[in-house]
Amino acid sequence: MTEPKLWGYARPDGQIGIRNYVAIVAVMDNSCPTARRVASAVRGAVPVAPGAGRGLVGIDLEQHFRTLIGIGSSPNVYGAVVISLEPKTAKVVADGIARTGRPVEVLALEEVGGTVKATELATRAAIEMLAMAGKLPRVPLPWSELIVGLECGGSDGSSGMVSNPVTGMVADRVVARGGTVILSETLEILGGEHLLAPRAKNEEVASQLVAAVDAVVAYAKELGIDVMGTNPAPDNIAGGLSTIEEKALGAIKKGGSTTLNEVVGYGIRPREKGLVFMDAPAPGLENLTALSAAGTHLIIFSTGKGNPAASPICPTIKVSGNPYTTKKLRDNLDVDLSPVIVEGMPMEEAARILEDELVAVCDGKQVRAEILGEVETAISRLLQSL
Repeated sequence: MTEPKLWGYARPDGQIGIRNYVAIVAVMDNSCPTARRVASAVRGAVPVAPGAGRGLVGIDLEQHFRTLIGIGSSPNVYGAVVISLEPKTAKVVADGIARTGRPVEVLALEEVGGTVKATELATRAAIEMLAMAGKLPRVPLPWSELIVGLECGGSDGSSGMVSNPVTGMVADRVVARGGTVILSETLEILGGEHLLAPRAKNEEVASQLVAAVDAVVAYAKELGIDVMGTNPAPDNIAGGLSTIEEKALGAIKKGGSTTLNEVVGYGIRPREKGLVFMDAPAPGLENLTALSAAGTHLIIFSTGKGNPAASPICPTIKVSGNPYTTKKLRDNLDVDLSPVIVEGMPMEEAARILEDELVAVCDGKQVRAEILGEVETAISRLLQSL
C-alpha cells in the first residue's frame, strides 16, 4: 500500500506545521477578553486565553509560562501576538516564543491605553502576520515528524469497544511510519498501568509510568479520596462503565500496541519518537492544552457520550462509535464509527476511515470544532493563588 503524503508549512526552527495560525496569547485572565475580541475579528487568528495568570507562584507560574510558550511556538503557529496587563509577564512569554524564530508582537494594556487601543493594535498585527503567513509554500511533512495527541472524554461502553481501539490501530500506523503519538491522562490509566508498564522500552520508563500513577493515588489519599474504590464520573456510569479499572482498559487502547518509549511531564515536548506517555490531568480541556503545548500537530479525541471541547491550535478530530451519540451530536463529530456496532463493519475498515480523516486534516480539511469555534485553553494548576 502506498504511504499517504502529508503536507505543511516550514518554521524557522525546523518544525513543519499543518496549520498557519496566528496565536493571540493572553498571558493573564484580565487580557483574555481582548485576545478573544481580536481572534473573532481576524480569520486565521486563534485565541489562547487561559482563565488565570495573576497571583501564580512557584511551579504553577513556571508551568503557566512554559505552556503558553509551547502553544505559541507550536508547529501550527506562524506567529503570536502576546497581550498582558503589564509588560514584564508579556515579555517572558514573548521572548520564549521569539527564540523559535517566529514573529511576535507584544502589547501591555497599561502601556498602550487600555483594551480598545490594544484590540486595534493587536488586530493590525495579526492581519500583517497572516498576510506574511499566506506567502509560505506548502512543503512535505514526513510521517517521522508528525506528532499526534490522543484524548478520550465522555467515555462509555462503545469507547472501549470501538473508538478507542480504532484510534489505537491508527496510532500504531503512525508509529510504524516513524511518527509520534502521545497517550495521556494519568488518572485514566489507573488500574491498568500494570498492562502498559511491561511495554516500556526499559525499566526506567516503566518505573516513571508507575510512579506517575502512584503519585495521583497518593495525592487523592491526602485529600481523603479513595480513587481506586470509586466509580468513574456520572456520565461514564450512565454510559455503562462500572469501575475505574474498566475505564482504564478502554483508555489504554487508544495508545495501540507499540513499545512505550518515554514518559514526559505536563506540556513537555517528547524527545523520543513512537509511543509516549504524558503525565497530565484527565479533564478534557486541561489535557488538550497540555498536548497542544507539547508540539502536537493534531489530536484524535475519542468519545462515547460526546464532548465538544477542542484545542484552538491543534485540529481535534472527534470520533465516536456510539450510534446514539453520532446522531444526537453529529454537528460536533468528525468521524462516525457506529457502523462497527450497527452494521458489523470490520475494525480494519474503521481504522482506514479514521486514518483517511487524519490525512485529510493534515492536508487542510477543517474539523467541526474549527468550523464552530468550539475551542478553549485551560492550564492545569497545583497551588493556590496569592
